[in-house]
Amino acid sequence: MNDLNTEQIGGDNEENQHLSQLEQTYQQLLQQVADCRQELDLVQSALQQAQDVVARHRHVEAEQSKLLVRERELNELKSNFITLASHEFRTPMMTILSSASLISQYSAPEEGANRERHIQRIKAAVNSLTSMLNDFLSISQIDQNAVGSNDLPLEITALCQKAITSVETMAKPRQRFHYLPQTGPLWLNLDGQLLKNILINLLINASKYSSEDTDIRLVSATQHNHAIFTVSDQGIGIPDADKDKLFSHFFRARNAVPIQGTGLGLYLAKRYAELLGGSITFTSQVGQGTTFTVQLPLTN
Repeated sequence: MNDLNTEQIGGDNEENQHLSQLEQTYQQLLQQVADCRQELDLVQSALQQAQDVVARHRHVEAEQSKLLVRERELNELKSNFITLASHEFRTPMMTILSSASLISQYSAPEEGANRERHIQRIKAAVNSLTSMLNDFLSISQIDQNAVGSNDLPLEITALCQKAITSVETMAKPRQRFHYLPQTGPLWLNLDGQLLKNILINLLINASKYSSEDTDIRLVSATQHNHAIFTVSDQGIGIPDADKDKLFSHFFRARNAVPIQGTGLGLYLAKRYAELLGGSITFTSQVGQGTTFTVQLPLTN
């Protein structure tokens, strides 16, 4: 009997020792799992840091690419400005110089007509220079966000007529300007000077790129809570290859290069329209003319 008890006790001790070893092994496994998880967290953290570095690197590369593109644009803009200034300023300056020199040769009383002709040439050249300088000042103010919209009540019909009157003195011989209001008196709350600048720029372009003895039309109307202004001409039109760049500053269509201009009028017109909360679009066909459409939101 004692031998049986001794064997049973020995068996229990072995079983307890085996369970203890299993428990110890289990705890070791748990520790190993915890260590693996910790190592995995470290690896994931390192991987995330590496991904962040790659993302920052790509962001820096993208920003550098943007800066390079901007630098090329600025260099192209500078080159265009220098080319434009050297050409467009030289022409009126030479006109002023030559007319001023010739005036002194017409000293006799009966030569007053010749003197007056050269005086008018000088005035026209000075006005041309003043217009170009104003364009340069305007583009600088717009790019620096120094131009604001001063909204006041104004009557559209009267403003359109004033815009045409301002342009008629600069038009080519026998060019005819027609204003066709599609509504009665229309009052809007917006910056009248900005709208007038838009219309004048479009009307000047229409006159500049049209032949003598042609018609230029300005139409005002309302449609879908917008005031609509269209300026149509019968001029040289815009080549398809140049249409996507037409509103860029200092850009001129290839068929417009022989005609004096700064390439700023349409850029300024578009920016002014945007300041008024509107837009400007166009349709054109080479040799048949162009129509510009300005849409501005109606306000009460």
